[in-house]
Amino acid sequence: MGAANNSEDLPPIDRLALANSLEVTALLTQAMAKHGGHITFDEFMHIAMFAPGRGYYDSMNRIFGDGGDFTTAPEISPLFGQCIAQQIMQIMEHMGQTDVLEFGAGSGILAETILLELDKHERLPQTYYIHDISPSLRKRQFTRLQTNIPQLLHKVEWLNDIPTRFDGIMLGNEVLDALPVHRVIFRRNRRYTEIYVTEKNGRLVLEEGPLSSVELQHEMDRITQLWPDIADGYQSEINLGVKRWVAQVSQALGKGMILLIDYGFTRKEYYQPSNHKGNLMCYFQHHAHSNTMLYPGVQDVTCHVNFSLVAEAFQDQGLNIAGYTNQGFFLAGCGLEALYQQQDTQDEEKFLRLTRGIEQLIMPTAMGETFKVIGVTKNITQDTIGFSVSNLKDWL
Repeated sequence: MGAANNSEDLPPIDRLALANSLEVTALLTQAMAKHGGHITFDEFMHIAMFAPGRGYYDSMNRIFGDGGDFTTAPEISPLFGQCIAQQIMQIMEHMGQTDVLEFGAGSGILAETILLELDKHERLPQTYYIHDISPSLRKRQFTRLQTNIPQLLHKVEWLNDIPTRFDGIMLGNEVLDALPVHRVIFRRNRRYTEIYVTEKNGRLVLEEGPLSSVELQHEMDRITQLWPDIADGYQSEINLGVKRWVAQVSQALGKGMILLIDYGFTRKEYYQPSNHKGNLMCYFQHHAHSNTMLYPGVQDVTCHVNFSLVAEAFQDQGLNIAGYTNQGFFLAGCGLEALYQQQDTQDEEKFLRLTRGIEQLIMPTAMGETFKVIGVTKNITQDTIGFSVSNLKDWL
């Protein structure tokens, strides 16, 4: 991913998108007025990304694919979803026919690919649930599945809330990176500060202030213990919301597996000196840049995941860390090579596209090393194929 130097490097925003962004800015201004003139960056992300009908994930933005802001692994190659289906089938061998629950299903292409692969092996789940907080994305998912796999649509059910009890396989691709984060600055003598969003002269700007919670203080103390010589002025992010999300899904799971794929690091990697400006990134029409205040509600604002924090949150809920590895190794463990060899080679152009897609998924210089996979289980003791090639859970 390459970052644009400034907003002048970005494509022009169209009239409707700009109008939507101005409406989101008005919502942000209202929130600031209620909170003494500023809000935490966590609250800024919550409004900009998830405001009903206006936020990035609940507006008419074209998010995924060539015409959107970014392309996810399921869109790059169907083999991604087919590999995940292999992991699902292995869990089904232990549990019998069970349910699947996908968080943040995006365009619906991952659900489509998984269901086709499971149907091919006569291992369809009882129900394939989709939990997505965006009504507009749920409509897009329904339209896609109704068009492409109408024969399997009866297996799909959309949920407004995470169920209170669920047995089966939960999965999420690029879900954790979308959770809002706090932006913080490390100072000497542990006099930490937090970055807030405010408005000056009609523009959204960032300003420093005291930490908004004791919980932030505790996590920053832990990081300082790990890096006692962390530089004065070191900027980074802390995701407190991930603990709440993990607690909710962990308590819902009675028996089964949770599989999460995203880009990120362990805590030791996350707070390396090279990351002194933080791990936030913005995407606008496939252009990456770092101006988080630009076009709220229209551009994607995302953050690398601290997988150590995620693992600890699951362990605090009593779940077992089955594995942690990079995406390339996970796909290899799920039989990527065998699936590739089964592909039709008659259409040379199509096969070449498939090969290039695989390279993008597994090469260290592309997504293979940047993206990580963590698997956690509850009341299941078997080893999982996705972590059979490489299991780096001790790194967490």
